[in-house]
Amino acid sequence: MFRAVLAALVAAVLVMGALSTSASAGSAPKRVLDERPPKQVTYKAFKLKGVVSEPQADGTLLPYANQKVKILKKACAKCKWKVAKKIKTDASGTYKTKLYAPEKGRWKWRTKIDHSNGYGNTKGKVWTLYFD
Repeated sequence: MFRAVLAALVAAVLVMGALSTSASAGSAPKRVLDERPPKQVTYKAFKLKGVVSEPQADGTLLPYANQKVKILKKACAKCKWKVAKKIKTDASGTYKTKLYAPEKGRWKWRTKIDHSNGYGNTKGKVWTLYFD
């Protein structure tokens, strides 16, 4: 009888531990993404610039150096985000790219950094570019 009760308690503790581990796996820390609004440089071109940093346990920020950043685009509210560009950050975690607005309609743009090294997916602000 004692063994059955002890086995049930051990099983309950193991199940609770597995559930708490899987719940915390989705809440990984995110990188810090500091973006400036796109600036128009030519008739249809806009320049997007930002800095990506990784927060450390001691409260400092390290640059996300020489890593991939995706630029996503979608043409309508119901459309899915599609990768328009893949760019890399420099040694200080800065990235720069040009975005182009359509001649008709509106395009929405966003930056995304995929999960890696214990950090979760990080998504930037959504920007809408268009001409009237």
